[in-house]
Amino acid sequence: MFKLSPYPLSCHGKLVRWGILGFSYAPLIGTYFYNQNYRIGFLVCPIRHLTGIPCPTCGMTRSFMAIGRGNWSQALGEHLFGPILLASFVVAIVHITLELLTKHRITAFYCHLLKFRKLQILGLFTIFIYYVFRLYYLSKTGEMYIEFSRSPLGQLLSTVNIK
Repeated sequence: MFKLSPYPLSCHGKLVRWGILGFSYAPLIGTYFYNQNYRIGFLVCPIRHLTGIPCPTCGMTRSFMAIGRGNWSQALGEHLFGPILLASFVVAIVHITLELLTKHRITAFYCHLLKFRKLQILGLFTIFIYYVFRLYYLSKTGEMYIEFSRSPLGQLLSTVNIK
């Protein structure tokens, strides 16, 4: 299940793991501070801000915040993959921390799963299908059109006269 490498981590390997650890902790720390009503103004989705159309990851922050409050149904409603991604960050934090503590590379069963090309393609296809369904739902409710008309791109296109 878990295999410890007989060779110690190199200096470069340790630096890479510290970087991954920081990257994995950022959403958890952000979730905590956002739930404490701290806001960072520039942290908005640039695609949704400019076009009014949500990107594939729009709703992740709201999903993480709902998980932080213990509201799992809202977390799944905001973004289906929010809990999965947050769990992935927690697994990465535990895994990398253990590697840094033991100073050896640890190979686990999930490391092998991530290398399968067919599984990667299936995951990307699933995310794409989910995104298409989200856009379809937003178009049916009219929310996407309202957001687009308020966006800078929508306002620019409404001022252009095409004859």
